[in-house]
Amino acid sequence: MARWSDRGRTSAGRRAIAVDGKALRGSRTTDAPARHVMAACDQATGVIRAGVDVDGKTDEITRFRPLFDQISDLCDTVATADALHCQREQVTYPTERDARWILTVKGNQPHLHAQLTTLPWRTAPGAARDTDRRHGRREIRT
Repeated sequence: MARWSDRGRTSAGRRAIAVDGKALRGSRTTDAPARHVMAACDQATGVIRAGVDVDGKTDEITRFRPLFDQISDLCDTVATADALHCQREQVTYPTERDARWILTVKGNQPHLHAQLTTLPWRTAPGAARDTDRRHGRREIRT
């Protein structure tokens, strides 16, 4: 696979990709559950850089490494992923390939979550807070 172009780099000179899984709308039948896929999307261009099927016998966690195996060059890349992937085993592999991470931390990592809540977030430059209702619950993003 060819190196990504310099187009779509962040101001720090890094590429940005988002990792997420979705059930494909309209793929559920009376005989089978909805088809579930996980993809890595270039945030600047919207191009899917890698994708894997997540069949009913597994979950996104087991498909994480095969997804990143499809991307030959992770150097100078920042990847975002949801709280499901905020696990030591999940981030070790891409980090070894020189990728950086922005992860959501929730109750799946109670010790890490507790440590992060003690940090002086209000004094961080450019800190912002957003409150919204999505997926039937209140979401607060800081």
